[in-house]
Amino acid sequence: MTAPGPGLERFRHAETGVLLPPPGHGTAVRAYIRRDTGIGSAAHLNRFPAQPFCTVTWFLSGTVHNGVSSEAPALDAIVVGGPFTRPASTFSAGRIHAFTVVFFPDAFARLAGLAPASLADRLLPARDLLPAAWHTLLDDIAAAGDDSVRVACMSAFLAANGETALAPQVNWLHRLREAAGFDRLCERQVERKVRQATGQSLRALRRAERLETALLDAREAAAHGALHWATLAGASGFSDQPHLGRECRKLAGTAPAELIDRQARDESYWLFRCWR
Repeated sequence: MTAPGPGLERFRHAETGVLLPPPGHGTAVRAYIRRDTGIGSAAHLNRFPAQPFCTVTWFLSGTVHNGVSSEAPALDAIVVGGPFTRPASTFSAGRIHAFTVVFFPDAFARLAGLAPASLADRLLPARDLLPAAWHTLLDDIAAAGDDSVRVACMSAFLAANGETALAPQVNWLHRLREAAGFDRLCERQVERKVRQATGQSLRALRRAERLETALLDAREAAAHGALHWATLAGASGFSDQPHLGRECRKLAGTAPAELIDRQARDESYWLFRCWR
């Protein structure tokens, strides 16, 4: 693995991480993302892969633009993001302090009364989009003093909305197929139910999950000097290494080897570096 580049060194004081939800959050929340680039941090891109989840993000300080420069429209202080079918970028004009809740799309549809398909590839003002029952939560998280309080606010909201069951120790897509009735309905009916619940086909969800697993495994292998792309591609369910490369370029925006290198050298890939 190459050493961090100058772009990454400028953000050595950034506080960025992914928090896994406590068990009481049931099957609603995939993760929390926290990011504070610190006072005086440089303007930079934020790169995101295609992903099947829905998000709510609070920009607690700073301005973020929905594009690749400050010429792009500025986003609201709180935004809803839908599933993304392609890689996306935003631009931070300077210091940014943000908190994101990553929801499983079927749970977000239940909680918000919104079809994930209607949110696809979009970042929209949360106050204009979410029902009134969410507005106190939006205010409470924006005013919270730290991330533990923000997580507690979300916990209370989930409990009040019946999303408190312990998450079963099964894969999300398997759980989704079970909820869609794969054991009693034909494949076409299951596919229709999955698409209604998530805004994407079961095939697209499997592709995203497969690539995520492969890239996490690649990052781990690279950290131990044991990365062999052809072996990893086969173990991850790809037909061969070129197949992995095509999927990575389509869903993450760059070739696999380049992506692993950029995670270590380019701050715009911060989410790839900290995702788990």
